[in-house]
Amino acid sequence: MTTSAATPVHPLIRMRSAYRKTGRLALVRSAALAAFACNVGAKGQKSEAVSQRGDQPVEWTISLTDDVELHRLNLQFRGMDKPTDVLSFSSERYRDGKLKPDANAAPGSADAPEFLGDIVISMERCSEQAAAAGHPIESELALLVIHGTLHLLGYDHNSKTRKARMWSTQSRALQSIGITLDVA
Repeated sequence: MTTSAATPVHPLIRMRSAYRKTGRLALVRSAALAAFACNVGAKGQKSEAVSQRGDQPVEWTISLTDDVELHRLNLQFRGMDKPTDVLSFSSERYRDGKLKPDANAAPGSADAPEFLGDIVISMERCSEQAAAAGHPIESELALLVIHGTLHLLGYDHNSKTRKARMWSTQSRALQSIGITLDVA
């Protein structure tokens, strides 16, 4: 999936060796790119996040790790003394896929990539949630990557309206890579 011929989009992916598996890197990359491009309308117009950026490249990191790491980060940054499935650390320049009107220009030159933020995923939570939902771990991983990337793009689920918008966008991104999940 491409977002724009002029806008290089590069998710930087880190995996602990225990979580490396054939096809997993490609899946994570496809899911991340789908989330970034998921705002493309029915007539094929560029997404708001893509068209507002022009030719400036964009990067973000995705780390696949374990419950111990997510527990530590969840406690440090959210005050929650438990592991979680995915955490996103955003540059906070976007809201619902659109660049905020008051967002400052990205630091650096126009050629330098804008860094959207970091996503950290617990593969233990991913595996347990997939088993509980009765779908493949690859589908759950794609969901978590898309969910985290949407948070970097300013989507949230802190109200009924915003949750409906995020869940709809999540479903479109999943469908664009051939995954259909019933996410409540």
